[in-house]
Amino acid sequence: MLWSAKYPKEIALPSSWQQLNNGEQYCNLLTQYFSAWFPKILGYHFLKLGGLSAEIAYDLFLPHQIILSPEITDTLNKLSKQQNTSFIQAKLTELPFLESSIDACLLTNILNFSQDPHQILREVNRVLIDDGYLFLSLFNPISPLLFKRYFHKKPHDRFLFRHYLLWRIIDWLELLNFEILECKPLLQSQKISCFSHLVTIVARKQTYPLTLNPQKICFHKQPLFEPANAFRESILGK
Repeated sequence: MLWSAKYPKEIALPSSWQQLNNGEQYCNLLTQYFSAWFPKILGYHFLKLGGLSAEIAYDLFLPHQIILSPEITDTLNKLSKQQNTSFIQAKLTELPFLESSIDACLLTNILNFSQDPHQILREVNRVLIDDGYLFLSLFNPISPLLFKRYFHKKPHDRFLFRHYLLWRIIDWLELLNFEILECKPLLQSQKISCFSHLVTIVARKQTYPLTLNPQKICFHKQPLFEPANAFRESILGK
């Protein structure tokens, strides 16, 4: 049976790092790493996809941060009450934004819990401005996590997650004309870096293809939800 990027069944998405084993440690590592890149963001709209991304702290000033998640939770409600922060409930595969309307996007381990990672990346590519930043993290399959199929901290919280080799995600991003700025494993302690649990990618959307004859990507537009009226002016009125 051939491997398919799209999983045949819907996959539950954790809404908080606290639902995962070592989740708080992962969150701290990612916050520390991405904090060095966030000052490079220029623009108005910073999009965080999913509850895991929402919990990555961003202490620098940016006029508008947007948290988008399929579900509403108490934690996300609290985060959305921060200054200059909005919350939108929507599908990750159908982002309710105009093309080229987002300046940067954060995807922390969302692809590991995604039924259709291709579609999420296509949507991110669609809504990002030219030269917009994509900050992405994954669980590293070349680690002890290779033998795990589920993440859980409590018996009733079991999350099926999918393994992706780093080169495969990089290949997908390059086909979408992203420039890879940095790939880095994050160490929990003084261990061999190639076996770290987390790997990160920082990429930038290119105005022009990286090659003269890039491979064409088939993208089928789907009907998009409009943002809530409360956010329309800030999101669409650029």
